[in-house]
Amino acid sequence: MNKTIHIKRTIDIEITVPMNETQQETEQWIDCNFRAEGTLEKVDMNHIIRDIRMAPVLDDQDSVMVVSWPESQELSEYEGFYENCDFISGDTIEPCSYLVNKAWYGKLKNGELKKIEEYAA
Repeated sequence: MNKTIHIKRTIDIEITVPMNETQQETEQWIDCNFRAEGTLEKVDMNHIIRDIRMAPVLDDQDSVMVVSWPESQELSEYEGFYENCDFISGDTIEPCSYLVNKAWYGKLKNGELKKIEEYAA
């Protein structure tokens, strides 16, 4: 049987661990094995990372979402891309994924954003 433990560093990680493992043991394991680029040093089937999110200063994770390929391929064509999208990668993340501001993405989906001139044709 497993349980879920929530760990917060500069990123937020949700990980499923063996039921008898403590928060402190899990934090030590993640500190020893999780690398900044989103990979694990030691793959252990007893530790399953379910979710990784940026931990913004405002701790407002509900304001961002992950957008992956093929949807992500046209994000850079629109105004506000650099201010509202951060590239993310790792073994547990879909290729070509971005952490995207939900409000900006909503405007994109509603047709409220203009294409940057070099892409507008």
